[in-house]
Amino acid sequence: MAQEKAAETPAAAARVPAAVASLRTTSVAIDGRITESAWLAAPVATGFIQRQPNEGRRAEHQTEVRILFDAEAMYIGARMHDPEPGRIARQMTRRDEEGQFDYFAVELDPDLDKRTGYRFRVSASNVQRDEYLFDDNERDAAWEAVWESAVSIDSSGWSAEIRIPLSQIRYRASEEPQRWGVNFFRRRLASNEESHFALISQLQRGHVSQYGQLDGVHIPSASRRLEMRPYVLSSGYRGPADPANPFSDGSDLNARAGIDVRYGLGGQFTLDATINPDFGQVESDPAVINLSAFETFLDERRPFFVEDAKIFDFTLSGGRNRIFYSRRIGRDPHGSGPSGADFRDIPDAAAILAAAKLTGRTNRGLSVGMLASVTRAEEGRAWFEDSATVSRFLVEPRTGFGVLRLRQDFNDGASTVGVIGSVLQRDLPSSGQFDVLPRAALAGGVDWEHQWGDRSWAFYGYVAGSHVRGDSTAMIRIQRSSVHYFQRPDSPRLTLDSSATSMSGFDWRMTLEKRRGDHWTGSIWAAQVSPGFEINDLGFSSRQEVLDGGVRVSYREITPGRIFRNYNISASTFHNYSHDLLEAPASRRQWALAHTSGAFSVNANAQLRNYWRLDGNLTVDPDRMDRSATRGGPLMLNPAAVNGRIGFDTDSRRTFTFGPNFSFERGTLGSDRRTSVSADIGFRPASWLDLRVTPDWSRSRTGAQYVGSTGNAPLAATYGRSYVFAELSRREFSFQTRANAAFNPRLSFQLYVQPLLSSGDYLTYKRFLEPATYRFESFHEGTYAEPGGEAGCTGGQTCVDADGTRHIDFDGDGAADYSFGDRDFNVRSLRGNAVLRWEYRPGSTLFLVWQRRQADESADGQFRFRRDLSAMMQAPAENVFMVKLRYWVGL
Repeated sequence: MAQEKAAETPAAAARVPAAVASLRTTSVAIDGRITESAWLAAPVATGFIQRQPNEGRRAEHQTEVRILFDAEAMYIGARMHDPEPGRIARQMTRRDEEGQFDYFAVELDPDLDKRTGYRFRVSASNVQRDEYLFDDNERDAAWEAVWESAVSIDSSGWSAEIRIPLSQIRYRASEEPQRWGVNFFRRRLASNEESHFALISQLQRGHVSQYGQLDGVHIPSASRRLEMRPYVLSSGYRGPADPANPFSDGSDLNARAGIDVRYGLGGQFTLDATINPDFGQVESDPAVINLSAFETFLDERRPFFVEDAKIFDFTLSGGRNRIFYSRRIGRDPHGSGPSGADFRDIPDAAAILAAAKLTGRTNRGLSVGMLASVTRAEEGRAWFEDSATVSRFLVEPRTGFGVLRLRQDFNDGASTVGVIGSVLQRDLPSSGQFDVLPRAALAGGVDWEHQWGDRSWAFYGYVAGSHVRGDSTAMIRIQRSSVHYFQRPDSPRLTLDSSATSMSGFDWRMTLEKRRGDHWTGSIWAAQVSPGFEINDLGFSSRQEVLDGGVRVSYREITPGRIFRNYNISASTFHNYSHDLLEAPASRRQWALAHTSGAFSVNANAQLRNYWRLDGNLTVDPDRMDRSATRGGPLMLNPAAVNGRIGFDTDSRRTFTFGPNFSFERGTLGSDRRTSVSADIGFRPASWLDLRVTPDWSRSRTGAQYVGSTGNAPLAATYGRSYVFAELSRREFSFQTRANAAFNPRLSFQLYVQPLLSSGDYLTYKRFLEPATYRFESFHEGTYAEPGGEAGCTGGQTCVDADGTRHIDFDGDGAADYSFGDRDFNVRSLRGNAVLRWEYRPGSTLFLVWQRRQADESADGQFRFRRDLSAMMQAPAENVFMVKLRYWVGL
């Protein structure tokens, strides 16, 4: 499609604009008005360039910026010219939230390393947002600074004043004038114009590396950086009481206090230490129904681990896999208590005794992150009805954690080399009670990125290793876990070693990528995970051993045309193979048996002239072998399938927004089928109120859902065990609701509610017949009977008794060979949060929090909306009320 040519693009792309800072010699009041003599004497930075809607053109509405410094702070004054001040968008939001408003932002690269920086943004309603920028293209929105701002609107547009204390950023003190990297950004919502002082081009990967220059920075000595954040927290719990349970009277009260201390070691490093740290979560984790063999990944929400967390990132192949997963620290206890107890009281999490972090960056471009933490030995209580006694038992041993991350920049920030090391050490009791856990777990790795050709090309990757040690019981558990399945009987390379007391492995990935171009970009990669790679004591990985490779090609157009403002189309394919391929790499049959995952995908997204956005994808999955379907048994064929998604979003600037999505999956050989419809609906009836609902309805039919296995009726073809599956019909409806009210930039109220109704009806039960196929023997439903006093079925090979126990008669002799609780389920869950947040002084916040949980379960399996909704609303409620006061002191 022919596109309009954008004027000025070559010149705009070539120039590197420069701004000049001045020394503040007279007073400046932060009131949003740029009228003081210090401002009027300062040099002006202007000449902004559009990024949206027409990249490279001169901004239609110009911006003027002035910069001042003194020994303690940096000052920015910005004038945003606008001939229609009545159209300046002033939506009020909570601090750090996105919204539909005009804004001005300044970004700083004090080290001029072209990889790291700081972003300070203020809206036309004086709502602040700050972020730490790293790896040139990544952002850490959890970074929080204490700074001042004010705005003013007049007949010529609006203006903003910002004061950033030097104590809030890392920089290098020098007697000589310095040059920093800098950029300024403006958004004008009415015309959807985004303009930059130094253009951050959509055609080039990287953000900080495209900054302009700031000259005249003179900071002869580092400012003192000492912050203390004492807090007090009080919480109360109300929930259902169980008269027979001495540990559950339906109420609980708790109070705690502590302090976080941040101390600047010169201008470049920060030490964070805590006493009785605040690890409370203001927002609950979402409800999840997980029927897979793998653990659910949950985002970190605790303040200490969220702040300055990005320095510790070392991500691996396969989604969210990473060497360091901070939610392992203070996790839910492993122990469950004595089996004969009538009631147990177990803590929700292991208490963290202390934690400390050191983060920073040297003058020579070495980024450093160190973290250490200790959790105490946690005990639970058990009640024995017969003897009317309470006993204590260990549920989690004392554990120490440590992480070290180093990363060195080269080549003017275009290249990096980094290392990471992590260690976990458990103080296991001599009783052997926790021998199922490794005594020690170590992991480490090296990662790199090299860019050349003006950052047009990149070669990046990592090599990681792991080592765990402990009793043979722990090693057996790990080898049998879903990440390994060493016991799989048909694997020619994997064997379970019952005498092993340690295990080691490695993981690597390398990628060659074309990152820059007017239209074409792409990448090619290869990766491997060895069978013994295990990091789940302090990291997160659900990736089994694999040989991996893939390629991607993308085409994009950013110049507006008659229909589209911009669009992007990409095609990719990847394929994963197990190490069993190496047994006979010349065998076509072995390639098929080792093929565990793969896809051919096409993705497209486009923005229309009216600012609506369209996106969709179509994926074809070939036949693959599933190593997890039988939960450690032989391979099972995962039949070929087609899946796709299509959706659109209306103009986000409007009062009412609508974004529907439709997705589907269709498998061959009667395997999986899924249909899902969802929508994101937003409504802003006033500038201070934002309402959003996300209804989501899905129905699916799983062709073979794992149920269990038994050796009571051995089947020779499946190595002496019978593997039972079932067709599973699922229905699920959720209706996430959010209401955000911001009364002013410092006072806000947020409400989050997640109702979830889910059902699972296990239909036809069947037995897996032959490895590496999708062949089953289906069982007809019969009637429960007790011929000769033994459980059995008549008229079919499977039946359910009055207690809800399902029986299966494999050989048809009328006697049950395998029994288990019927798998049908209904889950009705309601989770909600209400948070009143008041920043009563800069950096100091009062939280009033209400958390509510309601849950009901049954084994009906049928989805009936009214019944399930009524059951959810009538389910017993658990309420938690919290008051948290945090006070910031900067010295």
